[in-house]
Amino acid sequence: MTTVGRTRGGPVRDDGLGTLERRALTLWPRLDRSALRRCHSDARRIAALVARRTTMPPEAILSVLTMPQVSDDDIDAWFG
Repeated sequence: MTTVGRTRGGPVRDDGLGTLERRALTLWPRLDRSALRRCHSDARRIAALVARRTTMPPEAILSVLTMPQVSDDDIDAWFG
């Protein structure tokens, strides 16, 4: 079930996806949203789902999904 709320920036859509699911959709946009919801934010299950659609090994997919977020300040510090 999809609910729509409002914030100062405009409408916000809550489609039941967690952070890992959103990251997976950002990296692999053609993934099935309902299949992602059935993974229940389990990184290993999401990695197995993605592994069926790419040549990346599940361990690499798991690493990409669970890596910490990097801020713009961190990027500036690392790369100048």
